[in-house]
Amino acid sequence: MRRVLPLLVLLALILLPAGCGDTDGPPRMGADVLATAGGLDFTVDEAAELIRDVPELPPQADVARALAEFWVDYTTLAFAMNNERGLDAVDLSGILRQQENQLLVSALRDQVIDEDFEVTDEEVAEYYEADRPGERVRARHILLLFPDGADEAQRDSVEALAEELRDRARAGEDFASLAETYSDDEGSAARGGDLSFFARGTMVPPFEEAAFALEPGDVSDIVESQFGLHVIRLEERDFPDLEDVREDVREQLRSARTLEAESEFIEELEARGNIQVEDDAVERMRAVAEEPAATLTRREEGRVLVSYTGGEVTVADFRDLVSLQGPQVAMQVVQAPEDGLVEFLRDLARSELLVLEAREAGLEADQAQLDAVRDEIHDQYRSIAEALGIDTLDRQDGESLEAAVSRTISELMGRIVRGESDVYPLDALAAPLRSTWRGAVSEEAPQRVAERVAEARGTTPLEEGESPTLDAELEPFPDLDPDG
Repeated sequence: MRRVLPLLVLLALILLPAGCGDTDGPPRMGADVLATAGGLDFTVDEAAELIRDVPELPPQADVARALAEFWVDYTTLAFAMNNERGLDAVDLSGILRQQENQLLVSALRDQVIDEDFEVTDEEVAEYYEADRPGERVRARHILLLFPDGADEAQRDSVEALAEELRDRARAGEDFASLAETYSDDEGSAARGGDLSFFARGTMVPPFEEAAFALEPGDVSDIVESQFGLHVIRLEERDFPDLEDVREDVREQLRSARTLEAESEFIEELEARGNIQVEDDAVERMRAVAEEPAATLTRREEGRVLVSYTGGEVTVADFRDLVSLQGPQVAMQVVQAPEDGLVEFLRDLARSELLVLEAREAGLEADQAQLDAVRDEIHDQYRSIAEALGIDTLDRQDGESLEAAVSRTISELMGRIVRGESDVYPLDALAAPLRSTWRGAVSEEAPQRVAERVAEARGTTPLEEGESPTLDAELEPFPDLDPDG
């Protein structure tokens, strides 16, 4: 059965941005340029010089790339904070369009889903008897571990011991004594294998399934989990009285009916929407995710990934989405299985269909809420810029804004690589800045930086993944809350 997301889940899905991409494509960079932003360049030599004198930073392309990403983010943020128009110069249309779409879908949900479902006392009692909400069990167990790299004979030996202990426990031998003597779970073995009371969802699935299937006094068959082999004895069950959970159960049933109604609405909308995923969509998605800054022809940008009644998602749309969401999403796309990416495209199409449905119903987003989102983004920019010391530049006599930004960011990057300043990631907030001030990182230059650093140190450059990257060396920004 195909997975269908309820409306509230689709609200959290990344909706396609509009107008956030750089329609002119990524800026062109010379071979000696690692990154560019606002007409300024961060050269290969400058980056190599910064990394060269910090032994903790390996001669690795990942390090140079991470350094370049921070340089672009902080350079564009410095321009945003210190240009004549201030933060109003930042193009937030992509982020705000996402928020507008989410508000529209939320309003549509409120219009089409009636949450005032009646749940009778009889239905509550029936669910209580069948599912025992709030049930807990108390169990003991004996854990037997397999030796590291165990061969077949060693595994057979452990399994034979587990069967022997199970049979001895079922024959009436004291389970607590067996656990104290044989269990490899040192913590519970000292208590006779006692795990105390636990609810569903707290133990690994094979163990939990076996424990809850037992009656008090029963001893389980051999249960294998990622920890080893278990022999389980159920001591007692405990669950609350119906009167204590009646209203919780009623609300749970009401929520389940709401989700069912949402799923039915989405299924009906999808049937009308005629969603079609192109055969080569996954291949094109991965190509974009691997090189988001790569130059694409107009024809390539216009390739359709998924279509639906009333619209389509193109390669250019997807590239804009990746740009807006940052490298984390790109990495997830590269690593995700094919069926996961196909379903992701279907989710995008469902979300777009919901927005179209909302607009056709005459719904509008609350402008006050959109203004509040813009103000919150501006506050986060101010908070990060202040923490970095770039909220207000100390411009020298006759110094241009570009020169002041270049000098200030150069000093900041020096402090960062020496560990004298913390790193404050901008994440999704970086995309509007990069779009406004044409910030980009070269795909090839990071490797040239690594080679220069290695040459200066008399070593060889490291391959990606050989040693910690810059992100592992620098402390992340702990709190983006400007009031925190």
